[in-house]
Amino acid sequence: MGGYGWSPRGNHGEVARRLRAHCLVLWDDDVPHVLLRADVISFPRDVHRAIWDAVVEEGLVESDRFLLAGSHTHSGACLGDTRPDPRILMGLNDADVDAVDGSTGIVVDRLVQLVRDTADQERTEVVLGFGVGSAEIGFNRVGLSTVLSDVPVLLVRDLDDDPFAVLFGAACHPVSRGNDSVFDSDYPGAAAEAIEDELGVPALFFLGAAGDQDPDGSLGPPLVEEIGDAVASAVLDVVGDSTSPVTGPIRVVSAEVRLPLSVDLSDPRVAARLRGRYEDRLADPAVEVRRHAEAIIGLADDDDLPTFAPMPIQVWRFDGLAIAALSHEVLSSYDVTLHERFPEPLWVLAYSGEVECYVPDEECLAQGGYEAGWTDDNTIAGEGSATMPYRWPVPFEEGIESTIVDTTLTLLDVLAARRP
Repeated sequence: MGGYGWSPRGNHGEVARRLRAHCLVLWDDDVPHVLLRADVISFPRDVHRAIWDAVVEEGLVESDRFLLAGSHTHSGACLGDTRPDPRILMGLNDADVDAVDGSTGIVVDRLVQLVRDTADQERTEVVLGFGVGSAEIGFNRVGLSTVLSDVPVLLVRDLDDDPFAVLFGAACHPVSRGNDSVFDSDYPGAAAEAIEDELGVPALFFLGAAGDQDPDGSLGPPLVEEIGDAVASAVLDVVGDSTSPVTGPIRVVSAEVRLPLSVDLSDPRVAARLRGRYEDRLADPAVEVRRHAEAIIGLADDDDLPTFAPMPIQVWRFDGLAIAALSHEVLSSYDVTLHERFPEPLWVLAYSGEVECYVPDEECLAQGGYEAGWTDDNTIAGEGSATMPYRWPVPFEEGIESTIVDTTLTLLDVLAARRP
């Protein structure tokens, strides 16, 4: 199981709430647009690309018109062996990692098959509507002022005006259950099941910019139900009220920005000095610090130290709604800033595609901490910070916030210009 460190954590058959995957294919002018989501902690880059490549190579969807998202439940399975690195996160041995890779292959195959099955189904003519509810379910764990309470809802109805599917979201870390060994889709699954029980149609959850947003309350199974009910209630209020029309054409564009690191590791002398600092950490009393140091030294010896982090950004634009899908664990201020600078209806997703790092804002980067990736020194990964499980040698350089926001807004403008 992924989600928590720094020791092995495995499920032994107990399931509180099923881990599910959903797929919706929107056909616009006979062109498929695929939305695929799953109750997993995250998709590393290679796993995301394996799924993406499979559905594109089979001709199920064009590359830009495929959106994958994980719910980020911390009570689910660990996928992949890269970022987060299960050797660092949990101290897994080679046999354990082989088992993780085997499970990952099963998940990849099932998700690709789900896209095939969905694309083959008989099509239903639908109309779309968008609305935003509210649920006060979380707090800012970094100590910043931003707390997100919006619950975006994209309602899909058939031509008889009956619900056909509901896409909804919230921005709160799915850690309501806490660290135990029980599979649970956490509050996103609880909310989806409550919505499906009420409406009788699939409910697809997409997580927002929750990198610094945690559930408010005592962790445990009751909090899962409490927050799930609050989110479901907000969704049903929107469904029962009026929504704003959303129509085609669907325009999609994507880009990948490079997030620079705080140290220029392309310079061999700088890389050598950093390697020496990690050699000193091999004597650290904390086992997770030693595991991370060993991994970084290995990258240095293989001349494979990263010099940046790739961050895919995808934008879907309808008439009446834009969707900005950001990869990685994005902090809440990105949602606030994008809404301030883009006055039209906007749904900001995070944890889309691949999740391989936290994306802090400038305030968080300046003050340090877990999400910022450094503690005492911003030129080396902070002990116990997010850079360690995600296997980064140093945190990010200041200035990434404006790059990400400006790129996203540019993509939105590009699609506005493409409207027929």
